This record gives sequence, structure tokens and C-alpha cells, in this order.
Amino acid sequence: MMRVRSLAGVLVVLLSMNAVAEIPNSYRTERWEGGFRLLGLQGQTLNGDRGSEVRIDDDIGFGFDFAYNLDEHVQFGFALEWVDTDFRTSNEIDPAGRFEGSGELEMTTMALNGTYHFFRKALTPYVQGAIGATYLDTNVPTGPSVPVCWWDPWWGYYCGYDTPTLSDTVFSYEVGAGIRLDVSDRFFMRGGYSQQWLDVDRGVDTLDQGLWRFGIGWFFQ
Repeated sequence: MMRVRSLAGVLVVLLSMNAVAEIPNSYRTERWEGGFRLLGLQGQTLNGDRGSEVRIDDDIGFGFDFAYNLDEHVQFGFALEWVDTDFRTSNEIDPAGRFEGSGELEMTTMALNGTYHFFRKALTPYVQGAIGATYLDTNVPTGPSVPVCWWDPWWGYYCGYDTPTLSDTVFSYEVGAGIRLDVSDRFFMRGGYSQQWLDVDRGVDTLDQGLWRFGIGWFFQ
């Protein structure tokens, strides 16, 4: 949280100089926009119950967003993001030893967000908040594979095996800050940092993680 506040403060100070007056006004007012984003997940180590530990690796993901600008300052939108990363676990099974494991964690987040742009200019810092849901799949099997069949619109009737895994959908929320540039009345780019919290429970309680984002997008009208 302190990192987000510091970043927002630095961006506002840097762009509050006389040079701001030379920047053209934005193209955002009363316009829809959509974009693509790359994500950088910051790895971390989590400590759980009875000496358990999970180490999550740094990784890269991607996402899409769709939003409406009420004016030059206020924006409301929706975002969908995916990140797949590796993890390693360590659990104390008895006083004499520990069990080590590894796997792949898949995270899919759907969120509603609100953004405030500080300036009415094409170049402006911003702060953002979001709430939503994150689907977590550890790909750790929790039972035997079972036969399943379904209809595929391309390949027709298909049967195969499905293996249940340890997964859950949790409440997620975040705050962040960054900087945005409206390159023209059709195209924009932005980048920033957010701190995200996931209500995981399961001996970990709330998981917080850092996300770097860089995105490009287009105005629809």
C-alpha cells in the first residue's frame, strides 16, 4: 500500500511542473475504450499453518479491459486477466522431516474498476481501485480422473477424462497508480503498479501480491 501511495505522489509531482501547460488536452470525455495489457506478477513466499510454506515465482500474464470515460478525470470499467506461474511447497509432516512439492498456479481475475486521472491532459498520472473475483487452480489432483463427454461446435461429440484439482474462487480487490498518455484521438497507452489482495483463507488468510501493468488501447468513438 505504501508503495502505491509513493508512486502516485511521485507521478503527480513530476507532472505538476510548468511543462504540463504545454501538453494538449485529453481525448477521453464521454468516450468508450478498450485495450490489451501485459502483467508482471511479483513472486513471494507465504507461511501457513503448522510450518507450511509456499513460494510463488515471478511471471508474466495478460488481460483485456473495457471502460467508459465520464469526463477527463473519471472512468469506470471492467477487466479480465490471466496469470500462470509456478509454485513450490514445503510442509512439515513429522518432527523428522518435511514434504516438498511443486506445481503450476493458474489465476483468472474478473474485476470492476474505477480510475481517477489527475489532469485534463493527454499525459496524466492516475489512481485506480478495483473489486472482483479471482479463480485459483493449483492443478493439484484431489481425486481420480473420471470420463466425461461434451459437444464441441467444431469437432462434434467428444469424450475424454477430467481430473478434479484443488481450486477455488475468491474475492479480490486492489489499489494502484500509474501514468497514461493519449497518443491521439484513437490510441492511448498506460503503465502502473497495483497491490492486489485475495481472500484465500485455507491457512493463509489474505494473500497480497504486486502487479506491474503496461497496456495499449483504442477509443471506440
